Amino acid sequence: MRTIKVQELLGILKHTETAAFEAYLASPIYISNPKVVQLFELLSKDTPQTKTIDKKSLYKSLFPGKRYDDKQVRYLFSYLSGHIENFLALREFEKDQHQYLLQLRRSLAERNAVKAHAFAKFRFRQLDPLESVSFYLYQYQSAELDHQYSATRVRQADYLSILSNLDHFYFLRKLQLQCELINLRNVFNTETDMLLIEDICELIVRNNFFQSPLIEVYYGILMMLTSPEKESEDYFLRVVKLINLSNTKFPIPDLNNTYQYVKNFCIRMINTGNDGYRKILFELYKTILSNKRIMNHGDFSPWEYKNIVTLGLRLQEEKWVREFIRKYLNFLPIDERANALTYNSAMLSYYHKNFRQTLKLLQAVEFTDLYYQLDARSILLKVYFELDDVETMLHHISAFKIFIRRNKLVSAYQKEIYLNFIRYTLKIFRAGTSTTKLNAVKNEIISHQNISDKNWLLDQIYGVTGN
Repeated sequence: MRTIKVQELLGILKHTETAAFEAYLASPIYISNPKVVQLFELLSKDTPQTKTIDKKSLYKSLFPGKRYDDKQVRYLFSYLSGHIENFLALREFEKDQHQYLLQLRRSLAERNAVKAHAFAKFRFRQLDPLESVSFYLYQYQSAELDHQYSATRVRQADYLSILSNLDHFYFLRKLQLQCELINLRNVFNTETDMLLIEDICELIVRNNFFQSPLIEVYYGILMMLTSPEKESEDYFLRVVKLINLSNTKFPIPDLNNTYQYVKNFCIRMINTGNDGYRKILFELYKTILSNKRIMNHGDFSPWEYKNIVTLGLRLQEEKWVREFIRKYLNFLPIDERANALTYNSAMLSYYHKNFRQTLKLLQAVEFTDLYYQLDARSILLKVYFELDDVETMLHHISAFKIFIRRNKLVSAYQKEIYLNFIRYTLKIFRAGTSTTKLNAVKNEIISHQNISDKNWLLDQIYGVTGN
């Protein structure tokens, strides 16, 4: 089936938007050709994108008794597509009051409507003042508009406001993008660095742009991601303190992003053997869960949900975990809830060493996410090891290694920690009950930083050697 553009556009309209689009079509301001309205009504009778459009039948309904004209049908498709696109653009415009008022002010300034422009400017200044890249961009655009308007009225331009907001926008966005690139490099094995970032960091410090809490936070995140270990830990503590102090000043997307960086840092430290960060991360999650602004904004990530359960169980917070699973399940996207409940129930079964139930539950999980797959495969390996199911364990290890090496979304760091986990699991298995061999493996594990589930590996050794 070949889907044409108008089908795709009709298909992406939400149910509530379809009713609004019908009202749009009823307006003579936008629609001068009634055939466009009729075409929409005909196409809306069928679910879009489910079948090929019969253009000749459509034409017969639109122009009864006339000979088929393919060019006219294509013109009507094009007109309807254009109106859907215009409608969607208007919807976005209506949601963004900053842009709406900037465009209104521009129009009023061009018409020299002094009082109306002053009132529109007042309304603009009353909008949500949360600090963000968009905030500085809009303030810069507002200052530029004032500059242009003042020039027509022979007034002195406020160059300081123009330059200040432009600098804040540019520096903040550069910091954000550099942090994103580093994160992508760690997660998806890409190598990219941004031009001028060192010079920009120097300018930020020298000119005290830390008066902006969000710039200070992202600068701290960048230093946290790039500094040597001890310094990076100092920056981590500083960033967490800054986020907690200023979180009401940040928009939800920035609040989520900044928290995500510090959570990732904790996970990285845990994976290098610094177990103290488990408790720090757990407390961070509790802080986030208690923040109504975050929790009431959009869906909760199934990966985060899983992470919290795993972390809570490792900290022996079973009662809290059971309550968390029940209380926050409905914060997940509807189509993810059953899968999340099954997977995390498997985690609880594993915690109680009910390995057969763990296997049964994991078999019912749909692995829609890379992190689900990596963690589930790790759990399966631990289950087969603890059940002493040697043949299945060795077969699973072979498949697990192939998955890690062939999956291009697995970063170099992830490959290292999971392959090391497999390697040391095999070493412990082959050491058997030999205290000498197990102690040698233990010393290797303790001295090696990048291993997933290091504590579990050591527990298997301690279970045999007693120390």
